[in-house]
Amino acid sequence: MKPFNIFDSNSSIQGKFFLEASAGTGKTFTIEQIVLRALIEGSLTHVEHALAITFTNASTNELKVRIKDNLAQTLRELKAVLNSQPASLPTYLDINCNVKQIYMQVRNALATLDQMSLFTIHGFCNFVLEQYFPKTRLIHKNPALTHSQLVLHHITNYLKQDLWKNVLFQEQFHLLAVRYNITSKHTSSLVDKLLASYTQPISSYFSSRVERLEQISLWHQQIYNSLLEIPKQVFLDQLTAHISGFKKQPFSILDDLHHFVDLLYTSETHSSLFSFFKIAETFNFKHRLARYKPCAAFTVLENMSWVERTLEFCNLDRIFNTLLVDLQEYLKQNYTPWLSPDESVFALEKLLSSSEAQPVVQALREQYQLVLIDEFQDTDKQQWSIFSNLFISPKFTGSLFLIGDPKQSIYEWRSADLPTYLTAKSSFSEDKQLQLVNNYRSTPKLMEAINQIFGKISPFLEIPGYLPIEYHALNPQSSETFENPPHAPIHFFFYETIKDQALWIFSEALRLQKEQKIPLGNMVVLVSDSNQAFELISYATIPVSFSKNKSIFHLTETHILTTALLEAILHPENYEKISKILFSSLFGLSLDEVTTKKEDFTIYFQSLHSYISHHGLLATFYRVMTTQGNVLFSSPRGDLIFQEMEKLCGYLDTISSYPYHQLLHLKNFSETGRWEEELAISSYSEDLETLKITTIHSSKGLEYDIVFCPGIEKSKKNKSSSELLREMYVACTRAKKQLYLPISTQPPSLQRSSALTNYVKLEGTQSSAYDLAIHLHQEHPDLFSYSLPKDHGHATTVLNLPLLETFALKVTPPKTIFSFSSTKFLLDTHKDSQSIPYSKLPISKQQLPLGEKTGILIHKILESIQFSLLQDTEYLMSTIMRFIKHTHLEGFEETILKLLSKTFFSPLTFSSQTFSLSQVLPNKIFRETSFLFLENQELWQGVIDLFFEHEGKYYIIDWKTSFLGETNSDYSKSNLSIYIKQEKLDYQGRIYVKAVRKFLNQFEIDDDVELGVIFIRGIDTQGNGFFALNSSEDIPNFNPKAIQKCQAYH
Repeated sequence: MKPFNIFDSNSSIQGKFFLEASAGTGKTFTIEQIVLRALIEGSLTHVEHALAITFTNASTNELKVRIKDNLAQTLRELKAVLNSQPASLPTYLDINCNVKQIYMQVRNALATLDQMSLFTIHGFCNFVLEQYFPKTRLIHKNPALTHSQLVLHHITNYLKQDLWKNVLFQEQFHLLAVRYNITSKHTSSLVDKLLASYTQPISSYFSSRVERLEQISLWHQQIYNSLLEIPKQVFLDQLTAHISGFKKQPFSILDDLHHFVDLLYTSETHSSLFSFFKIAETFNFKHRLARYKPCAAFTVLENMSWVERTLEFCNLDRIFNTLLVDLQEYLKQNYTPWLSPDESVFALEKLLSSSEAQPVVQALREQYQLVLIDEFQDTDKQQWSIFSNLFISPKFTGSLFLIGDPKQSIYEWRSADLPTYLTAKSSFSEDKQLQLVNNYRSTPKLMEAINQIFGKISPFLEIPGYLPIEYHALNPQSSETFENPPHAPIHFFFYETIKDQALWIFSEALRLQKEQKIPLGNMVVLVSDSNQAFELISYATIPVSFSKNKSIFHLTETHILTTALLEAILHPENYEKISKILFSSLFGLSLDEVTTKKEDFTIYFQSLHSYISHHGLLATFYRVMTTQGNVLFSSPRGDLIFQEMEKLCGYLDTISSYPYHQLLHLKNFSETGRWEEELAISSYSEDLETLKITTIHSSKGLEYDIVFCPGIEKSKKNKSSSELLREMYVACTRAKKQLYLPISTQPPSLQRSSALTNYVKLEGTQSSAYDLAIHLHQEHPDLFSYSLPKDHGHATTVLNLPLLETFALKVTPPKTIFSFSSTKFLLDTHKDSQSIPYSKLPISKQQLPLGEKTGILIHKILESIQFSLLQDTEYLMSTIMRFIKHTHLEGFEETILKLLSKTFFSPLTFSSQTFSLSQVLPNKIFRETSFLFLENQELWQGVIDLFFEHEGKYYIIDWKTSFLGETNSDYSKSNLSIYIKQEKLDYQGRIYVKAVRKFLNQFEIDDDVELGVIFIRGIDTQGNGFFALNSSEDIPNFNPKAIQKCQAYH
């Protein structure tokens, strides 16, 4: 490759060139000078005919500023010449040139610089599509909604219209709806899952519904003829008996077998023939036992591959992918064809290759006289196809520069690939392949050391099928020198532990600050990833900041903490929501602390509930931090989380002044993984008194006086040797004055693959990084030095920082919150004389075990059961199995099933009517409903097991697993009455009724509310095990605050 010097008049800029620009060679400077020279020489008549494409928006903005400043500086020099004053002009200017004309040209360019085309690759594609293919643009745009909200709107419309029926069978969609059941707190809804996935490329999905229905019909016709020889009942009996040859499953398939055989023997074809997943799973080959024996009925199914077809038909991933593909097409037709930024690239590539696009191609070629494509090493095949189609052709008569450096291609995960780079390079003749050979960044000694390091690797990169890429030593041009005794420009320091490594770095940085007067802000620690950064920060002895420029949700639990905090503030009566934030790093409480002080924290969050409505989220966050700041800051990422929560709370305050709206907005983004640009935070500190820590990838394009590189010692998985070498090159070439490379003292056999160990392997002459450092020092003592662990003895410095001025907000004394359990202590002092010591009653092995664990598990099962599926015995059994597996109740499945069946199907007699729970409509039921209400200036809280409306009346059900005896007669109304009075459950019932009445009053409903207690161990159809409380009485008039001795907890 030929050396290129922009100031050399013999280096032409007219034509098509491939320019390699190594780190520190002044690439951006060269680009801005190419634009200036093209204007001066006349090959660029106006800046609107110049096109520059860079990799990021930040690079685009920087390039525009640099071009503007260069034009302004040149304009000042030209003006000085016109005024016969000393001036410095580019050396390529002809001595006899018309300075006034050039002055007018540059002034015009500076005034109209905004007309220059400066884009990222995606920006350029969007520009072309908008200008020349307007029909592909956004079909619907509502400025009041964000992009994510519009997509959510269209997803909802898609599902409301049942458009899934075009691609899925009803049985398949049912499976999907069960999988993404919104009533389960462990799964996201189907809408949220689609919103989180709509940009993903899909490769595996079902063929068209029509085609699959034809296949099912053909399959049924074939098997139907075979079944004529086997009577239906015989076929069913054989399959039923066949179950014993397979491993027992946690569900029954008897009902499914009857239904399946009925469909098989029906002449009409049904798509549900392949929907019997439980049967297919039971008869799966992998579940066969040693006693398995074949049977004629199953052989028929086996020969027709029924099990395999059913498992495929019910494959949830393929079902979801099929739905997602159809949704993507719907969005493209009704919203936008570009569901992700890369799709605009794919769309433009496809359009430009069509014959109809030739007028567009010609128009673009005529529009531009100068095209500059920067960071070309990060280009992929589709992008190169667009550029080559437009500008490589001889029909493009303007000038073209493809500018990049293969040694800095570290974005393989962004689809950048070196073969594309080398393919593009090979399309240029050798005299058009140029390179920048001078380094202006590093001191001469440091540049010489870097040349020594990477010059030892030959070839530097090798891609099969392409010419190898060599490292070309750069000529140091910096006039700056740096002496840092006792260290050479590249210094290796050995360490034993991560703590040793961190302390060495921080103490050395402090020494450089004191002795060399280098601000900490001009130094950087380059790490592999955020985890390594936070680990180093945990040992920091000087001010440090982790620099990133990503969404505030990218690295920390900020959005989780903010969501949990908001939920606790808005729902102070909900123990689960309160516990979530109390266990977090914001409060850092243990289980015992949460259990013993839960009601105190309910009071605390109730006070915040009032505060947020008057002062907003950000002010409430500051209020929380007055008490919890120390806890958060003591966590490894506390300072970063504080900054991010502060920004997020402020952002949410701008979205809405209503906390509930803020929570909905936050949940929408946190659950879909799509963030708005306003939520991006740049934490690149400009503080010169703070040491920067950033990743190697984030440092690309930046430079620092001092660079520490622990990132090249971090083990890397799934990275090629080539990429590791390129990362090491990028890290080392950030330094201007001094470079520090760490080396672990662990034996080579214990060291995992890292950029440094990979380099040692490629270099080939040394067996370890330790040996390499010693060898380099002996070979070039003026360029390389090293220090052993014992030599790092810099004492840890304790900074005498001034005390921070703090402030505290006045805390309003909160009200005590009462519950049934917290007042029961007093009530228990008035025990009824008829009380029975139930806990001492004997219990047989057939009965459920006693104890709190049993009650909790039964309650969990009752919470999760769907009332619409009460008739489905298999569903009930599978639900029971899901909760009791590996618990003390395992083995009691049938007992629990019988008890639940009695619970849901036994008649319950209230004063108004008699009915069973199975008759209640599922959409009129509330379960595990928390309440918090004010009565006589006191707050009351609790949780209602079941609240529902039935035939215009309102009812409360409270589940009890109390053991009163072995027989149902032990749960007679008379016994229950004694127990309820003994345990003061009538008092509890009146509290619950009062809460529900207050809830209904919000809707101007004054109807009576009845409460019933179901004793699950003893309920039957004769009326035992159920007691309806008389709700006509109100809460007794007494002041629990005056007589309460202790708080009780649920």
